[in-house]
Amino acid sequence: MTTSSLTDGIFLADPASHDLVLPSHRVRPGVPDDRLPRFGQLVWRLSSMIHKETARQQSVNWAHCPEPLRASMMRVGWAVLNIPAPAVLLRQPGSRAVMSPRALRFTFGAWMDFARWLVKREITELAAVSAEALAEYADHVRSYGRSWHHDQRAARALTRIWGYAPFLLPQDRLVMPPWEDPAATMTDFLGTKDTPADGENRTPIVHPAVMSPLLVWSLRTVLELGPDILAAWRERQRLLDRTHQGSARGDSQKVVDYLQGLIAEGKLLPGFSGYQNGAIKESARSRGGDEVLPALNRQYIAGIVGVDPVQVALAQRRLRHRLEPGHYGPDAPLNVAITGRIGDRPWTDSLDFEEVGLLVLRLSTAALITTAYLSGMRPEEVQHLVRGCCTREDRADGTVRYKVTGRHFKGVTDDEGNEIPEGEIRPDPWIVLEFVARAIEVVEELESGDLLFSRSFSRQHRPSSEGGDAVTGRVAAKRIANFIAWANQLAVRHGRPHELIPEDPDGPVVLRRLRRTIAWFIYRQPGGRIALGVQFGHAATLIGESYAGRSKADMLELLDFEKGLALADALSEARDRLAGGESVSGPAAPRYIAAATEFENRYAGTYLGKRELRALVRNPKLQVYEDPKAFLTCNFDAFKALCDPELAQSGPSGQRTPDRSRCNLACANISRTDSQIAAVQAEIDEIDAAAEARLDPYPIARREQQRRAALVQIAERHRATAIPASPAREKTP
Repeated sequence: MTTSSLTDGIFLADPASHDLVLPSHRVRPGVPDDRLPRFGQLVWRLSSMIHKETARQQSVNWAHCPEPLRASMMRVGWAVLNIPAPAVLLRQPGSRAVMSPRALRFTFGAWMDFARWLVKREITELAAVSAEALAEYADHVRSYGRSWHHDQRAARALTRIWGYAPFLLPQDRLVMPPWEDPAATMTDFLGTKDTPADGENRTPIVHPAVMSPLLVWSLRTVLELGPDILAAWRERQRLLDRTHQGSARGDSQKVVDYLQGLIAEGKLLPGFSGYQNGAIKESARSRGGDEVLPALNRQYIAGIVGVDPVQVALAQRRLRHRLEPGHYGPDAPLNVAITGRIGDRPWTDSLDFEEVGLLVLRLSTAALITTAYLSGMRPEEVQHLVRGCCTREDRADGTVRYKVTGRHFKGVTDDEGNEIPEGEIRPDPWIVLEFVARAIEVVEELESGDLLFSRSFSRQHRPSSEGGDAVTGRVAAKRIANFIAWANQLAVRHGRPHELIPEDPDGPVVLRRLRRTIAWFIYRQPGGRIALGVQFGHAATLIGESYAGRSKADMLELLDFEKGLALADALSEARDRLAGGESVSGPAAPRYIAAATEFENRYAGTYLGKRELRALVRNPKLQVYEDPKAFLTCNFDAFKALCDPELAQSGPSGQRTPDRSRCNLACANISRTDSQIAAVQAEIDEIDAAAEARLDPYPIARREQQRRAALVQIAERHRATAIPASPAREKTP
């Protein structure tokens, strides 16, 4: 590096064209020097500093920077990468000594935008920029119409040039931006801040009408269809291995005998309508003309006979005068028994040699959805799972726990507060459902490398030397979309319209939406299958165990956030029912009325932010949970909850929410309103209509009549004992 001394021990950034741009200690292990950018190159590939397996190619192209300012900006960029951040920059909120590749790309992009603005004003040197010009540029940034936070980042990018001034050539230095004046604030130049989000998670959940059938198909694929797909995958691999063992010369007679045998038995020849290797086609034509032959699945036949695929092409040529279009089949079915069922039918008639490649990708995607959704992990945590991460623990009390060990990244920093790019192994494993363990077991067989979910899986992608091989969010979203389309095809084929997965109103289903969706479902459990509702209860317990005792247990905060929203909805509905003059029955009726009254007095008409929802969750008097399927409301009190199996033996177990799978109609926490009794009456009318039509078999009809008697008893008890809301329900000062 060519340098100029300012004072003893201080050098100015003036690298030579052949100098490396990226500091060696930040380069990902295994990246050769000839792949690293040099200062004289216009394109700097920053992804060589990303240690995550989900790394995507990231680069900055200085050709987009106006030529008069390009050299200066590149020298400043080199300084930011190779010289420790000055102390003045570290005093800013959220600043770190080491910038991530993503932050660098944003910063360099902001500089180029600034450079274009300067050149239009005929300013071609950073040292010639005045504080007034910087204030004008801040006003220009606002004109883009982006968020206040984005504009602040763009302004801070210019602050970074000023902060490095002692290490830059005189012509590369920038005057102190006016927003860094102690008497000024950023709002003086960028206007008022956007409305604060109060920490609320803005990620939309996957719509319940989408998530429920998506989970059903994911679990069905892993548990029911997976064994067949895995068996077909093994058989396909066996046949492919046999093609590598065959000779490329002199074995075509074996293929001729095999094909003639199929024709003699009246069987169709294994067909193939897709891609055929050009070299094989040319070999098939080499002894006679250029006519196009009907398609045979040459790899499949080569595997069956045990020869090289070239011999299949030659055999087809030898038999060209004896083969007719009617001899060819549409596929090449594998010799695999179909054991999986959808309803009372086998899920498919056979598994095709070529189809298996797509089916294993669908199976891997189903495992990805199952693991990401039911574990509560962040996307990057799932994407970095490796072979052997899941272990089984048989406990002394006879129960089984499945633990997943893996890397986490958020909040993982070194002693100086800098993010550790490769993350670290999470000290406490995630505790997961058996479904997740089964899904991990499936992909461990499918994947050939250590990563459970790779981009190169099933030859769908070639890993780049610029990044890792873990499936990225974009690739995962595409696979999920393809899985949904495939599942819908099966739903139509098997006459199951109720299991179709509709389009989500908030856009594609992506990994980052699944984490919040599981929290939402745990506290809402909207409709769906009872078995799934039970599993959501188990998931809530296991996720709680996975995050208990962690100083940054943000998943628990997310669960509490969703619980607060569910409580607010239930209490709002209770308030509206009572305001409409409805009566309430049941042992918990007074508590229901009191909870609705307190909610109205304290929260009606106010914005329920994170703090208010947290207070709602912690208030024992406001624990109101609707259960539409049972036609009741649970006013949860742990000391009265009969759904707690430990209540009778040793008192309440610490259960914080009702267990709907163990609801006991004798519980003192139950209340019912007129609206719920109206739903009961509608159910009674439906049973009466079915009985009059006499379409149900006798055992079902008898069971429905027993259910009707219980519902009639509930309705009559309500009418006899219901109490109106207190007329004194007035707001307290």
